[in-house]
Amino acid sequence: MKLIKFQQEASVYPTYGIVEGDSVLPIENRHTVSELFTTIREERFTTAAGIVVDEIKPLPPTDENVHLFCAGLNYRDHAEEVRLPIPESPIFFTKAPGALCGSHDDIVYPVSVSLLDYEIELSVIIGKRISHNDTITGMNLPEYVLGITIMNDISARDIQLLSGQWFLGKTYRTFAPLGPFVQVLDDEICERLSNLTLELQVFGPDGTPYEKKRQRGTTKNMVFALPELINCLTEKFDLRPGDVIATGTPGGVALTQPSRLKMRLAEILGIPQRKRIELFLEGERKNNNNYLIRGDTISARIFSDDGIVDLGEQRNRVR
Repeated sequence: MKLIKFQQEASVYPTYGIVEGDSVLPIENRHTVSELFTTIREERFTTAAGIVVDEIKPLPPTDENVHLFCAGLNYRDHAEEVRLPIPESPIFFTKAPGALCGSHDDIVYPVSVSLLDYEIELSVIIGKRISHNDTITGMNLPEYVLGITIMNDISARDIQLLSGQWFLGKTYRTFAPLGPFVQVLDDEICERLSNLTLELQVFGPDGTPYEKKRQRGTTKNMVFALPELINCLTEKFDLRPGDVIATGTPGGVALTQPSRLKMRLAEILGIPQRKRIELFLEGERKNNNNYLIRGDTISARIFSDDGIVDLGEQRNRVR
């Protein structure tokens, strides 16, 4: 079962619906992730007449004011491309809920940013409260998780690197497109979680696809699987319905890294760390054309080769 969240003109509240082919069947009187999760699990819901999916505007398929947790360096090929060691335990950072936007909303390029990057990520939406007393496994994931969806972890690399931490460069408004579809977890979907394809392609203002602004990876390359990520967090605090966990990005991002020789020379010359970062960013602006520009459009998809999993297409214009 695939779900989508959208706003109907005649409704005060956003609506969740079941996606069936080219139609959406609105689920009546279920407005929160907790209500939706219980309804789907117990199979007790009613739907209204179908709506053509192309005639609705998708919303982020979760509640307002939820937590967004993001796993860093959780794909081996991404860790290798940025020349950082594969972590021995999960690394997390957060994005503010105000960064969320819909799967077809524009991404706003802040005037203070000069190096805007993309990161396609498989994400999970928590369905019910998970505490330290709960141990998540591959077998019981559907008992706690509503489903999987797409998030694009838009990142202002210049802000991220100069501020010395990831949060500020990753949490501007519209920096977390989420959706469009939530694939509800069942045994058939869980069997495919470790073999999903992630694809991202950037198109220029004239609609032409860039040769290098793209990602393609597989969840086979994840360092820590979904249960490990969830358990790492719930050892410290409870996860609540609607919380989102983005599980990392594969290789192919715009960000590069200075060569080991340049890094060693900077050490020998005693160049202060902040000056090294400033010089690196200056080089990225001059020599790296793979960052996003205004007018670009980002297409992102996650799917299984057999078509059982298909999370739809994110399509966000950069403005």
